[in-house]
Amino acid sequence: MAGQKSPKQQAKAEASEKAKGSDRDWLTSAELATKIGWREHSLRDALREHAGLAGVHRTSFGYKIDASAVDDISKTLGPAPAKGNSSLKPRSKPN
Repeated sequence: MAGQKSPKQQAKAEASEKAKGSDRDWLTSAELATKIGWREHSLRDALREHAGLAGVHRTSFGYKIDASAVDDISKTLGPAPAKGNSSLKPRSKPN
């Protein structure tokens, strides 16, 4: 019986090819959060609450935000909420 030929493997992408293109006209929620000074999880919660913001599209992978809508979104959401840090909360001592 003749041996099977292995399928040709496609060459792996170079690191430079994996980098996000700068020619996109949209942002991820992480990129938007960085741009407007919010934490990503807080931003996602706010986007969920304001579900009809222009320029915000919900996808199966997260959010796709139009780059042209960043200023309007920032004005609508306002300043970032205070960071809730559990390490700063007083701890109850065990009895």
